[in-house]
Amino acid sequence: MTLFLALGAEERTVADGDSLTFGRDADWVVGVDNRHLHRVLGCFVDHAGVWFVQNLGRFIPLWIDDADSASRVEIAPGEQAPVAFSEFTLWFCAGVEEYRISGALSEPTPLERGHSAPSDTEEFGLGSLNLEQRTLVAALAEGRLRGDPDWRFHLPTNREVAHRLGWTITKFNRKLDYLCRRLAEAGVSGVAGDVSDLAVHRRQVLVDHAVSRRLVVPSDLDDLPPPLAAEESGGSPVS
Repeated sequence: MTLFLALGAEERTVADGDSLTFGRDADWVVGVDNRHLHRVLGCFVDHAGVWFVQNLGRFIPLWIDDADSASRVEIAPGEQAPVAFSEFTLWFCAGVEEYRISGALSEPTPLERGHSAPSDTEEFGLGSLNLEQRTLVAALAEGRLRGDPDWRFHLPTNREVAHRLGWTITKFNRKLDYLCRRLAEAGVSGVAGDVSDLAVHRRQVLVDHAVSRRLVVPSDLDDLPPPLAAEESGGSPVS
């Protein structure tokens, strides 16, 4: 079964029994100038007539979206998942950049015909959030929940969210660190670390994970205080 792939104007065809790695120094060079992207992030590989996507990275998750439905599969670093859709989009983020690889199979997959395939993919992540955690994440994820396609570039700062919620910045950082630590322990990659360039990335991963897993939904925005006016956002948060 042949796999057809496209990233922008660049197209690749991968024959059955073959494989194709992608990254900034891989078979398929992607994001060559993006230092946040792994040299070899992932691999498309055929196994017994079923195409798999392997995540070979250390902290960047991959997602596969079905072209014909809202179905989505998340692939954590070190895991793999079968391609269960005839047409799909594989996407991932590195730093502030998002990459989308369109894919199509030459015929319906064995999975669509009702056959099973082995996979190392495991369910991971927290099953639910408490009220404070949901409020915190909803405030961070407001752009994504409202459908802003550029939400990654409009993420509010920690201080802005803390002030909006009426929390001290110390309380916000403590709650965020605890939630990210819990998610990391549950197998979610990319939410650990506090270096400045990783801090933005971990909040993007947190928002992506929470929204895709429906840990927060658009109705959670109804419980948030209204956004602060620009001149108010620099004030001191209350305790």
